[in-house]
Order: sequence, then C-alpha cells, then structure tokens
Amino acid sequence: MESNNSLELKLKKVTQELSSHKIELHQTRGYLQCILQNSNDMIFATDVDGMIVSFSKGGEKVLGYTWEEIAGYFIEDLSENPESFEEFMADSQEKGSAVRLGFPFKHKEGHTVYCDVSIINLTNTKGQRVGTVGVSRDITRWKRLQEELIRIDRLAEIGRVAAGIAHEINNPLAVINEVSGWVEEIVQDAKGLSPEDRQELEKAARQIAEQTRRCRTITHQLLGFVRQAAPEKTTFDVNGLLNAAIDFVGPELKYAPIEVVRHFSEEPVTMTSDPTMMEQVFVNLLTNAIHAINEKGSDQGRIEIKTLKTDSEVEISIKDNGIGIAEENQDKVLNLFFTTKPPGKGTGLGLSICQNILKILNGSLSFHSEPGVGTTFTVFVPIS
Repeated sequence: MESNNSLELKLKKVTQELSSHKIELHQTRGYLQCILQNSNDMIFATDVDGMIVSFSKGGEKVLGYTWEEIAGYFIEDLSENPESFEEFMADSQEKGSAVRLGFPFKHKEGHTVYCDVSIINLTNTKGQRVGTVGVSRDITRWKRLQEELIRIDRLAEIGRVAAGIAHEINNPLAVINEVSGWVEEIVQDAKGLSPEDRQELEKAARQIAEQTRRCRTITHQLLGFVRQAAPEKTTFDVNGLLNAAIDFVGPELKYAPIEVVRHFSEEPVTMTSDPTMMEQVFVNLLTNAIHAINEKGSDQGRIEIKTLKTDSEVEISIKDNGIGIAEENQDKVLNLFFTTKPPGKGTGLGLSICQNILKILNGSLSFHSEPGVGTTFTVFVPIS
C-alpha cells in the first residue's frame, strides 16, 4: 500500500514537472515567435543542407518575399553570389559561426539589398550539427551613403586638381593667343603670297585665336564650377549657340557617317542666360550622341536638333539614332561618375555636370531612350 502511494506521489511530481516544462517550452516558443514576428532584421533558419525552414517577418520586409514564396528554397538562392555564400556557410560550419559585412542579396523586385550577415551553427545534445541560424541586417542605405561620401571626396579631389590644371593651362594659352595675333599681322604684311594663300593663312590664324579663346573660357568656367561661381547672364540666340556647338564637335563629325539635321524655329530663339554654360551642355549632349552612333556602328547616323520657344521657356531636343540606353541603366545615367563607356573612355561626369548646370540656370534635363533605336535628350530653360 505504501509502495503504491509512493509511486503515485512520484508520478504526480513527474507530471507536475512535465507540465512545468511544457509551459516553459510554450513560453519560449512564444518569445521566439514574437522575436521572429517583430524584428526588422532578416532572421532565418536552415537545415543541415541549407534549405530554409524558418523566415522572419523582417526578412519579408528586407527581401520582399513571403514565407510561402521561399519555403523549400536554399538560402544561397537568395544571394547575388551563391558560390560566395556557400563558401561563407562552409566557413561558419568550420568555425561554428561567421560574420560577413555588406553581403549582397537579391530583392524580389530585382534590386540589390546589402546586409551584414551573422551565421551560427545549431547542434543537438550529442554535438551533431542540425542546421544554422542567420541574422541579417539591411545596411543598403548606409552603404549607399558611404558610396556617396566616397564620390563627394573624389569630386572634391577632382576639383582641387582641376583648379591647378586650369591655372597651368591658362599660361600657355596666353602665349598661343599672343602668337596667333602676331602671325596674323605677319600674314597681312607678307609679300609674294597669292590672295588665296593669304586668305587661308589669315583664316587659320583667326581660328587659332578663336579656339584659344574658347579654351580659356572653358578653363575659367571650370574654375567657376569648382568655386560655385554665379552664372554670367546675357541675351543671346539659342540657334546661333547650337550652330557654334555643332562647329565645335565638327572634327568628330568630319570622319563619321553622321548627318546633322537642324529643325530650328523660324524666328530667332532669344533668351537671357549664361551662353558659355549652355554651350557646354550642348557640346556634351552632341558628343554623347556621336559616341552612341559610332558604338552602334551605323553607316547612316543621324542627329536631329530641334528648338522651340514658348511664352516662358526654351525647349531644345537632341535626338540620335545610336545604340540607345539599356533599360537597367536608364535610372542611373544622370548619376555622378556613372558611365556605360568602357574603362578609359568615359568619366561619368558629362551628363551629371549638364544636369548641375541646368539646375543653376533654373532649367531641367530629361530623356527618352529605346535600346537599339536611339535616344532623345531634351533641355528646358526659362527664357529669362
């Protein structure tokens, strides 16, 4: 009898302990579920093969996938570089844990999400590995900010170097300008020259002087750009300025099968702005159009330039039938230092500087492009 009572007491005690453990397990599971539901970080668990068996709500926010969409996926499938992620996982298995900073994942919408990832191995009571747990924090905004700071630093360094170069260039330009004037006087007084030769030499001397003046204007503008100088506004004809820009890129057009078609407004398109800044914008856009046509390899290149004047603004469009801009690059072409040209061929400054100039002039720049068909850049600038 006493034995039965002792067994009943022991059984009751075990039952109470088991109930206590169940409650504790339920509370622990609830805490874990609460963490998974409320954390902004991407928390995931995998089995020994790397298949995802748990995915937090924060992960859905970070990568855009719901649990139902990625159930059964392998975690490396979500990374931009699966091979690198497999190496990362292998490193964590060897060391018990691993950390990788700035690892790129693929968002559901296609863009890159950078995360700081921590991987921890899960083992059972026998010390056998049963899976992994990963905690990933989205640092994309921080990484973008870091990249912008690097770009700003590069731009500051470029400005410093450019200012020194501009000062150095101005000295030989002054000598060239003086010599060109002296040559023109000599040609005028020279004897034994035919009228045609004299006219040709005088024209050459004037062109040297004109291009020297243009170079000095550009160096002064470069210094002004670095120093954020205010634009020097004057009244000018846009059509005439476009003709001057076309002449400036003439050497590139001379040996290329490119036809330049002018759809200029019949009436003079006069406006008050900074003509030097505007000319730089036009030259940049024309140069890009020439490069796009040459890259396409067409023997029937065509650049169409159109001007239109309204009551409040001037609209200038430059259209080419070049290679066009790939869709994945269209939201980046105006970014500083972004270029589609191969290394050594482009700086990624041209369009960004154009956009900056137009902002200074209270204008704007837009474009439409079809890959393989061509691109149209449109400049909008207030009349005054």
